[in-house]
Amino acid sequence: MIHFGLAALLVVTPPIDQSSIRQAALDSGFQETYVGAAGPIARTIHAEYAIPASVTVAQSILESNWGRSKLSTAERNYFGFKCVTPSSPGSLALRCAQYPTTECVPAPCHPVDAYFRSYASIDDSFRDYGRLLTTSANYAAALPARTDPDAFIRAVAKKYATDPEYANKVIRVMNRYDLRRLDA
Repeated sequence: MIHFGLAALLVVTPPIDQSSIRQAALDSGFQETYVGAAGPIARTIHAEYAIPASVTVAQSILESNWGRSKLSTAERNYFGFKCVTPSSPGSLALRCAQYPTTECVPAPCHPVDAYFRSYASIDDSFRDYGRLLTTSANYAAALPARTDPDAFIRAVAKKYATDPEYANKVIRVMNRYDLRRLDA
């Protein structure tokens, strides 16, 4: 029988370099694949509702984690839209589905369960986004700024998200991935 001391079993692993892992994910190309799929839909929404396509795609990126969140893959909800009530999904959604989320109003940020809209397709999710932003009184102040993506998202963010940094996050995504090219 061979005995090994405890020290022989310990393996030292170096710390994980999170920045290199993040960069490898960014370099993998899934971002351009997502923009390539979402961009034409966002341009359709722009044609119908005059919402900047750059903002539409950037918000869908943040809200759906590049289309990889469970809410987007299972419910085709790319904007984090909640149901009016647990049994009222709105005019374009099929049903409501319960998911955990984080809310920051009232402060501090805290976990909650909420009911989110479930759609038949990504197109329906994007269409509901355009419809909601152009028909809800919450976003009326943003509509005159539709020709300026930064000003538009700053106005929308006041009512859209509870995260006080939301507009800045959307703008950073638009800048990093040159999404304003979709507005041309």
